[in-house]
Amino acid sequence: MKRIISTILVMCIVVTAVAAFTQPAAEASTLPRVNNTQSLRLNHGDIEQLVRRHNPIIDNNRLAEAGLHEMTGGGEGGAIDAMVAGQGQLIAMQAQTGALLAQIMAVQPEQPDPVREGIIMSLMNDMAATERDIMQISSQIEHMSSDPVGNSVTRSIAQINAANRQVIWGVESLYLGYHTLNNQLNQTRENLDSLSRNIALMERRHAVGHVTARALQNARSNRTQLEAAIANMENELENLKGQVNLMLGRNFDAPLVIGNLPEAERDFMRSRDRARDLRSARNASVAISTAEMDINEQTSQWGENARRQEAMARNNLENEERTLSQRHASLIRAISDRQTNLELAEEQLELLEQTLEETQRRFNRGLVSRVDFEQAQTEVALQEIRVSAADAELFGAIRRYEWFIRGLNI
Repeated sequence: MKRIISTILVMCIVVTAVAAFTQPAAEASTLPRVNNTQSLRLNHGDIEQLVRRHNPIIDNNRLAEAGLHEMTGGGEGGAIDAMVAGQGQLIAMQAQTGALLAQIMAVQPEQPDPVREGIIMSLMNDMAATERDIMQISSQIEHMSSDPVGNSVTRSIAQINAANRQVIWGVESLYLGYHTLNNQLNQTRENLDSLSRNIALMERRHAVGHVTARALQNARSNRTQLEAAIANMENELENLKGQVNLMLGRNFDAPLVIGNLPEAERDFMRSRDRARDLRSARNASVAISTAEMDINEQTSQWGENARRQEAMARNNLENEERTLSQRHASLIRAISDRQTNLELAEEQLELLEQTLEETQRRFNRGLVSRVDFEQAQTEVALQEIRVSAADAELFGAIRRYEWFIRGLNI
């Protein structure tokens, strides 16, 4: 199994592959060209096909798939070697992920940072999922000697299909992360503009003794910190684009433009048949199909050991089905929460726009200062960014649900 860990503020993706992948989707005539010399504008709708066509790991998986198919007539030794090698890659990936997690947690922020906490949670979830994959491969290796070669190949290809979907979702996550970070950058820039105006006012008041030198120095120090944060986020945006380039088989510094994020579909869940979606997720689940194959294989065998193995496989199946239902419910709640957050953000924006209109009328009549008017403008601009961020979060929650239906362990 291969897993991508994509983070928002960390310049790292950890990827690994066990074996093969199915044939890539046909190229759409509207897809942009992908090379290192021309600037590429990447739109969200193009990600999946471009990754399927150009991702170097998926390309290697195609070659591995051919080898897996050859094994159906050539014995199991090669299959076992491939599984052991894949497991070794997973173990190495888990070590890299653990080191990255330790590095992030070693730096304690001065105040709560929801983005950092989200990254930590994502990395911990990926480590747990990788551990499950390692254990699953161990189980397959143990059964390889008595397992028909055809079944082994079927299991491996099913796992690699899921792994390649994870690769595509990893690129989508980078795309979403780019927009999340860009929204944060825009908010910070607005705060910097507002602070700079306040500092200019403080300097005038300081000149006449109405503001202390310490207060003015503190404000200037805050401005320096914001400027440093902006520079850091700008660098991280470039790093995220570089990671996307690598996942498309391009050079890290190839010219790339990240397209706008599509608007989230309002009331997405109202158009969904939840029971049908859950069945689709079940049918696409590699863990469930593997457990079902285990049950079928042990049922056809005799002996007490076969009965124990069958009972274990049935327990695994029940556990995977319960986990699948829990994830389904959790993803639905996440969409509902993001929908509520977006609606609240839009309501707040409407109120601030009304306040701005009133402030402008009063400013035109000389009843409020320019400082108050500019502050009202800043509040509207910041809220517009928050609305954009809330819409992006809803879009991301919907995409997670859609990938879940396609069998992604998310």
